[in-house]
Amino acid sequence: MDQGKKEKHHKVRGSLASRILLIAMGFLVFPLLALVGLLYIEDSRIKSDNNYFTLKVLMDQKEDFITGVVIHELEFLAGVSYLVPKINDPASVLDELAKRDEVSALFHLKKRNNGHFYADMASNNDYLQRDYTGLAAQAKNGVIFVVDPSILVFYLTRMEKNGEGAWVIAFTLQHVLKNFPIENEVIHPASTSLVSKKGKILTSTDSGLSGVHLRLPLKGKYEYKGVEYVTIDRIIPRTNFSLMIAAPKAINFVDVPYFILKVIIALGFIIILGGGGAIILTKKLSRPLKNLIVAMEGVGRGDLTRRFQKQNMGFEINTIGEIFNETVDSLNANMEAVQKERVERETYEQELRIGEEVQRSILPKELPKFPGVEMAARFIAAKEVGGDFYDFLAKDQLMLSIADTSGKGISACLYSLSVRSMLRSFGELNHNLDLILKETNNLFCQDTGDTGVFVTAFVAFFDPKTKIFHYSNCGHFPALRLKRNGTVEKLTTKGMALGVVPFDHVETGQTELESGDLLILFTDGIVEAHNDSMELLGEKRLITSLQKKKEWKPQKIVDEIIEEVALFAEGSPQFDDLSLVVMKIL
Repeated sequence: MDQGKKEKHHKVRGSLASRILLIAMGFLVFPLLALVGLLYIEDSRIKSDNNYFTLKVLMDQKEDFITGVVIHELEFLAGVSYLVPKINDPASVLDELAKRDEVSALFHLKKRNNGHFYADMASNNDYLQRDYTGLAAQAKNGVIFVVDPSILVFYLTRMEKNGEGAWVIAFTLQHVLKNFPIENEVIHPASTSLVSKKGKILTSTDSGLSGVHLRLPLKGKYEYKGVEYVTIDRIIPRTNFSLMIAAPKAINFVDVPYFILKVIIALGFIIILGGGGAIILTKKLSRPLKNLIVAMEGVGRGDLTRRFQKQNMGFEINTIGEIFNETVDSLNANMEAVQKERVERETYEQELRIGEEVQRSILPKELPKFPGVEMAARFIAAKEVGGDFYDFLAKDQLMLSIADTSGKGISACLYSLSVRSMLRSFGELNHNLDLILKETNNLFCQDTGDTGVFVTAFVAFFDPKTKIFHYSNCGHFPALRLKRNGTVEKLTTKGMALGVVPFDHVETGQTELESGDLLILFTDGIVEAHNDSMELLGEKRLITSLQKKKEWKPQKIVDEIIEEVALFAEGSPQFDDLSLVVMKIL
């Protein structure tokens, strides 16, 4: 294994320079030599064909450039046609969009009832309300890039799909020519001209030709001031002008012997200086490159302690090595973070499962059947385990309770379970509400200590014979008594939440219920539900809704109230448990 690694390092060190030279020869020297030979043969065989070929190459370049300008500006107009109609003040946007080099105006054409097209929006007020019917007609026929010979302004038109309007950009001649390829490197320069359909040279790289009228068709040549020119002209697609490139007939575009001499000198420098420098530099580079490979192989085998050591003359290899070290450090950090996150997630999921099981065990699996009343209850858990619970203990009297433990998670569930068990235990022994709550609280205080945990609760007894409802409120929401006539009475007492401080006395209250009365007990998840505007449902909305449902069955009331809470929240996350108990006196 080690021997194989040594051989690999040796090959890297010994072959890099030769590879660089071979690549240089393959991609530079041989193509240059082949090009020189082809140019020399072509020049020797027929000069006129060579001239025409060169002119055609130049023509292709310039046509591609103009086509590129058209495509770019059409894309720009497409964006304008999409953006401007969506803006309340298009004039200001047009002004900003038209602030480009050599752009005269950006305007929109609208077809009127007489069939003519007028400018209804423009970045330059001089263009407004002008008749551009001719411009639109040319665009419909596919001629979208036109020049006005009288003022040398170019118009690029993009018709709308319905044919009832168009976007136009007007720019000066310099916009087209500023990046126009000029033959600065050609030994005998040619002239490039834009020619109108009537044969007028609109502009030319040879300033003496601007404004000259030519006799069309040119047929590959023309004579001007006694000099015969070889020409190539081409009508540019989707425009109203043509492009002409001309050069004196007597010249040749390429001085082949001089060109070959330059290529030979350049090749000499490449081979002697470039090749020699590459070999020397490769020897200097071999050491940091070898160290980098060794470090990478170590990491590849799982040794994440391996690092690249910075070397003299390492240049970019040192930079690559530093990036490699940072990558390995980041990999180690990410692996540690992933491991920590996995442990935390598994712990949380386990705690959540336990909490859900505890929470399910707190709630009664089914409501007891008790004479004189009809009951319904429902609990909707939030995403996080909480501490809501309700409970019923049916003996000769019905003991009912609803409570909400502070905090979240499994600890809140366990505290709720503790309070529920205490209430049940003391409730089994006697019906003295004062004594039950006092003993429950004082025992619960020993569990809470200085944890700050507390439980709000509403606990009551109902005697079906006398219909007396005996109750006490320990920091919880009041119970609502909805009478048959629709009036609402809040049943509550002064009292502190369970688990805060020991009780010496518990205040209780009682009322005589009547047939048809509804008793409603709930937790804060009902009235503190909020929508996206952070508006709370509130006790007032709850009472109004209950009054509309006073004749309904308890189960239907519970289901509808829970549904209304969900609709009010409008999809906002539920941050607290929802508990609701409705009891109807028969």
